Amino acid sequence: MTIYLDSAATAPMRKEAIDAYVEAANNAFGNTQSLHDAGSLAADYLASCKKLWGQFLNVRQDGIYFTGNASEANQLAIRSLLKGRPEHCRSIVSTQLEHASVLSVFHELEQEGYDITYVPVDEFGRIDLDAYEQLVNAQTALVVMQLVNSEMGAVQPVEQCAKIAQQFGVPLHSDIVQGFGKLPVDIGSWGVASAVCSAHKIGGPKGVGIAYLDPAIHWESVYEGTTHQGGFRAGTIDVPGIVSASIAAKHAVMEQPANYEHARKLQDYLIEHLPEGIIATGDIKSKSPFIHGLVLPHVEGQWMMLACNRAQIAISTGTACKIGYGEAMSAMLAMGTESDAAKKFVRVSFHKETTNDEIDHFIQLVGQSLSEFFPHS
Repeated sequence: MTIYLDSAATAPMRKEAIDAYVEAANNAFGNTQSLHDAGSLAADYLASCKKLWGQFLNVRQDGIYFTGNASEANQLAIRSLLKGRPEHCRSIVSTQLEHASVLSVFHELEQEGYDITYVPVDEFGRIDLDAYEQLVNAQTALVVMQLVNSEMGAVQPVEQCAKIAQQFGVPLHSDIVQGFGKLPVDIGSWGVASAVCSAHKIGGPKGVGIAYLDPAIHWESVYEGTTHQGGFRAGTIDVPGIVSASIAAKHAVMEQPANYEHARKLQDYLIEHLPEGIIATGDIKSKSPFIHGLVLPHVEGQWMMLACNRAQIAISTGTACKIGYGEAMSAMLAMGTESDAAKKFVRVSFHKETTNDEIDHFIQLVGQSLSEFFPHS
């Protein structure tokens, strides 16, 4: 049986979420845009889910939208907010630790004349708040600040960043995919203009992204003529998927304090037993205990990932949304890691069922590879 240490890529689906999907698929199969009873029933299910997500995030439910995934939600939210900003605001402030879906839209926006400024981060991946404060001004169109980095788990001060941006009337978008259901999240009190979650990171189905856009902030549709979801996203809404995602989120939020404590203990165990020479990235005191970036002293991350796979242990070399080292390399270089060392990066990530025994198997395999590589050490 596979030891699964890659929950940051996707988490196992919860039984409650699977059951909810089946029930909703049987009962709420109508199109929410249809005016007959089947359509009305599906629309009722959708309204209930929006209400739940409003409660989870402490925001207005009329600002909740559903997409095909969090990558799409990031891109739609960023572009929707930018279309609503004054024409003279052409500067975006962010970090190089963002998810691939955000970095790719930045690349497109640069071609369209936007200026992307990246806030420097320290060796633990935490932003320089003083530098950030200097970069945000009345010409800033948007701030994009991920809550939890998906490579090594660095947590950014999103609430402080949002409050600084608000002084200039600048909206802040936050990808909270690796934070929601794992850390305490309160988008409403933080003053975040938009945020994005992902169902499959918390035991829900793949193919459901959740976006929040503050209804008090002006935004415009990315695609002209879109009628679904107030113009935010085109296409028939996947009601069973959204119901399943909402039930998974309900359980994740209820279990969040206990799961955090479990992950913190696993983190302590991992760090205490790591073989000598392996560097754990990130600041243990402030990072998410669910995600661990490790730099190996001897082999490239891809080699170790394949060795683990042969032993039925699932780890990764970083985010699954970019082939190879992409995002992990970008994050490591931003933190001042040399490129050769960054290639030796692997990531392990936990979920609520992860055990010390599973971590032991991983540590033993890494230790064995080290002893083969350094036989006299």
